[in-house]
Amino acid sequence: MALAILTALVVIALRLILHALEAPPTGTDFMLVHFLAIATIVFFIGVGLLRKDRSVGFPALMREGFKGAAVYALLLLAFLWIYFTYIETDSFERRIEELVFRAVEEGAPEGEARRRFSGFFTPFNYASMSFFALLAIGLFNALLLGAIHHKILRRVMR
Repeated sequence: MALAILTALVVIALRLILHALEAPPTGTDFMLVHFLAIATIVFFIGVGLLRKDRSVGFPALMREGFKGAAVYALLLLAFLWIYFTYIETDSFERRIEELVFRAVEEGAPEGEARRRFSGFFTPFNYASMSFFALLAIGLFNALLLGAIHHKILRRVMR
């Protein structure tokens, strides 16, 4: 779990540095960083398990890898909510204004469009959707890397 916590802290620091440089990522621009972070966590947790016991099975490799990914996802859930609630507070307002402008251009009533977008684009919703996406990525990585550890790396590790 220490690896998951350390990796989450590094990703959080990167996000804060980008914000300080006035170049915060928008939309899904940062998802590649999350994907690589989760893959790193799951991979090295599996390597650690195999170093301790080369006979560890696929279910244990997958379970421990997913646990690490879940810890990462939980930490990022909390960070993203805090980040968009207290640090980058105008991000959703700008996005809502952009979407309302587009909707009005297409003929939708402004009040209805604003109400609909304001109800959806919130820090809590963004953090929640990111959390579930990170869990799904973690599950995928745990399955894939668990199988790779079980079938391939077990044979080459000493």
